[in-house]
Amino acid sequence: MEPRPPRLWFAGAVVVVRVEASDSDGRLGAWESEEPLGTALPMHIHTREDEQLMLFDGAITCAVGDQVHHLQAGDTLALPRDVPHAHRVTSTTARIFTVATPGGFERLFTDLGVPAGQDTTPPPTDTAVLAEAVARLGVRIVGPPLTPRPAAAS
Repeated sequence: MEPRPPRLWFAGAVVVVRVEASDSDGRLGAWESEEPLGTALPMHIHTREDEQLMLFDGAITCAVGDQVHHLQAGDTLALPRDVPHAHRVTSTTARIFTVATPGGFERLFTDLGVPAGQDTTPPPTDTAVLAEAVARLGVRIVGPPLTPRPAAAS
């Protein structure tokens, strides 16, 4: 039986890389992330890979180009290369599975992630190191994270 992949802290989320490019002749990389309420990625563009995400649990809001999508558990969404996208977790937690083709982007998590073990508190994120790493992987940050939706008026 093969050992389980490690749980890694990465930017406040727990990430498990399920498939590395080296395991698929470079064809894909896949990872699962457990993200707390308010986790918000900046608007960014992947120049090397397409992504497909599936929301296993929770709720997230995603912007893809000029479209906004409110995903619930079981929903999937395509994130094409060269199209700006971002997401924000809108439930207490969300569990997201992402596949990238071709593979390689998952190295961000294996290179910069910190073993999570039983720790429940994420380590601080060095944003300068993170920005440099994503740039090396062909990702451009093009805008701020999604802002929360205002509460409905009563």
